[in-house]
Amino acid sequence: MKRTSRLLAVALLCLGAGLTACASSKAGMDAPELPARHWLEETPGVPVEKKGKLDAVVTNLYDPAKKFTFEDCVYLTIQQSPLLVNSAVNLEIKRVALTDAVWKYLPEPRMSLAITNNLTAYNKNEPDIPGDYARTKLRVGFSAAFPNPVATYFEHQVQRLMVNLAISTHRKAVGEAIYKIASAYMRLHAQRLILAEQEKLLPVAKELTAYWKQLESVDGRQGVSLNLATQHERELELRLEKAKMQEVIQLTELKILAGVDPQQKLNVDTQSAESILKGFDGRKLKWEDRWSKGEDDLLLRSQIKLADYNIMVAWAAYVPDMRIDINNTPPAGQAQPVGGTDDTFLHLTFEFPLIDWGRRYRGVQTARMQKAQAFNQQARKRTDYSNTWLQAEQRVSLAETNLRLARLNQETAKMQFTEARVSFEQGLTELPEVTRQQEALIQSQIARIEAELEYRLANLEWMYVASLLQESFLGLPGGE
Repeated sequence: MKRTSRLLAVALLCLGAGLTACASSKAGMDAPELPARHWLEETPGVPVEKKGKLDAVVTNLYDPAKKFTFEDCVYLTIQQSPLLVNSAVNLEIKRVALTDAVWKYLPEPRMSLAITNNLTAYNKNEPDIPGDYARTKLRVGFSAAFPNPVATYFEHQVQRLMVNLAISTHRKAVGEAIYKIASAYMRLHAQRLILAEQEKLLPVAKELTAYWKQLESVDGRQGVSLNLATQHERELELRLEKAKMQEVIQLTELKILAGVDPQQKLNVDTQSAESILKGFDGRKLKWEDRWSKGEDDLLLRSQIKLADYNIMVAWAAYVPDMRIDINNTPPAGQAQPVGGTDDTFLHLTFEFPLIDWGRRYRGVQTARMQKAQAFNQQARKRTDYSNTWLQAEQRVSLAETNLRLARLNQETAKMQFTEARVSFEQGLTELPEVTRQQEALIQSQIARIEAELEYRLANLEWMYVASLLQESFLGLPGGE
C-alpha cells in the first residue's frame, strides 16, 4: 500500500513537471489572436437586424460606383473607425472578467507534494523508533480553499453590471462618432454649395475685366480700373482654389472619422445630409423626458447600483474563511502507531480574526461614502444636462436669427441687382455697377449658406443632446 502511494505520487510529480515544461515551451510563442466578433451580436438594446447594412458597407467599400450616404457612412464608422476601438476592447475585457467571476464560485483544488529526509539521526539507536526512521518520505496532500459565498455572489453581480456599463460606454462612444459624422456631412455639403457659388463669381470678374479692356482700347488710355479688375479676378481665382482645398480637407476629415485610408477614393453623397434633421423640433421636447432616455442617466443609475453591491462586498469580509485539507497529518492527541500505516485525515478549517483593528468596518464606511458620491454625481450631471439643453436651445435661437438676417440681406441684394440690371438695360448705369451688385448677390447667397449651416449644426447639436440622433441607429439604451 505504501509502495503504491509512493509510485502514484512520483507519477503525479512527473506529470506536473511535464505540464510545466509544455507551458514554458508555449510561453515563447505568439499569443493567439481573438476571433473577430461583431460587437452588435451580443449587445442588448441594439437593433441587431441592421447587421446586414453593416456588412454591406464594408463589402461595397472598394466599389467605385458606390455612393456613400450618411447612413452608409455611419455603419462604416461603426465597423472600422479607430474612435471605437478602446471602448470595444474594454467591452470584451469586461465580458472575460464576468466569465472569471462565474468560475470563482467553485473552490480551487490544490495538491501538495512534500519530500522530507532527516538532517540528523540522533534517535536511530532508540528501541521504539519506526522502521522507516531516517528514510526519505514522500507525503501527498490535497486542499481546497472555499470562496467566500457572499463576496463571490456580489462580485459576480458587480461584473455583470460592469459589462452593462461597458456596453453603455461603447454605445455612447458610437453616438459621439455618429454626431461627428453628421457634422462632417453637413459641413462638406455646405462647402460644396459654397464652391458652386464661388465658381459663379469668376465669370462675372472676367466679364468686368473684358469690359475695361474694350473701353480702354477704344479710348486709347491706360487707367487703374483695368489693373484693379485684373487684381480682383486673380483674387477670386485664389478664393476658388481655397474653397476647393477646403472641400478636400473636409472630405479627408470624414475619411479619417470613418476609418478609411485618406488616400482612398470615397464617393460621398452629401445631399443625404438634408435628411439628418428631418422631423426634429427641439422646442416640442422636454429635457426631463429626454434625460431618462439617455446613456448618461443609465450610467449614473448603474453607478449607484454598483455602489450598493460594493457595500455588500465590504460586509462579506466578515464571513470567516473555510478550507478543506486531506493529508497524513494527524490531529492533536492522535499519534500514528509505530511501524503501522499512515492514516489519511480530512481537516475542515474555519478562520476568522479576533481583532481586525476596524479594517472591515472602515471598508464598509468607504463603500457607503462612494455611494453618496454616486448620488451627488447623478444630481450634478442632471443639472449639467439641463444647462446643456438650455444652451443648445439658445444657440438654435441665435442661429435662427442669423439665418433670417442672411435671408433678408440676400433679398435686399437681389433687389439691388435687379434694379442695377434694369438701369443698365435702360442705359442709366454702366456695367461695373451691375457686376458689383451681381457679385454682392452671390456673396449674400454664400453668407446665407453659411448661416444655414450654422443653424443646421445648432439643431444637430440639440438633437445629439436629446439622444435622438444616436437613437435612430442604436435604439433605446438597455436596462441596468
